[in-house]
Amino acid sequence: MYRRRGPSLGDRDQRDDSLTRHSFTYDAYDVPSLEATIQARGGPQVDLTGTVDSGASSTVLSRGDAEELGLGAADLREAGPVVVADGSEVRCWTSAPPIREQVLRTTSTGVVRPWGPVFDLDAIFLEHASPLWGQSDFFDTFGIDFQRPMFTLRY
Repeated sequence: MYRRRGPSLGDRDQRDDSLTRHSFTYDAYDVPSLEATIQARGGPQVDLTGTVDSGASSTVLSRGDAEELGLGAADLREAGPVVVADGSEVRCWTSAPPIREQVLRTTSTGVVRPWGPVFDLDAIFLEHASPLWGQSDFFDTFGIDFQRPMFTLRY
């Protein structure tokens, strides 16, 4: 499910609060995931929950996510096949318009707030995929420590 909101990510203060470190908890039998807001230039802002995946070379989104971001066929370039976790090759696309991301965190009072820097995504789009926050952008932006059932981001 998608949730849209404004203002543009480019208009946000890159550091909305003084915290430069934040821990996210997850079920020890689940995967480490977090919510982020993403936006293609000129398109709507979309909130997605994705897996923090140290095995993903880049951020992975679906063609459906591209549509939610307002990206059409003319905005996507076929980038050839990529090998996914099960070893199969699938078609992928990249976005001509730049895409930005910012992590969201839930405060102790239950309010969802932007957290940390706004950064450029180096995302690929697959026909069908669950969001994965990957190495070429997410891991380049944050220091990440995994300690089940928690992971900590720092910038």
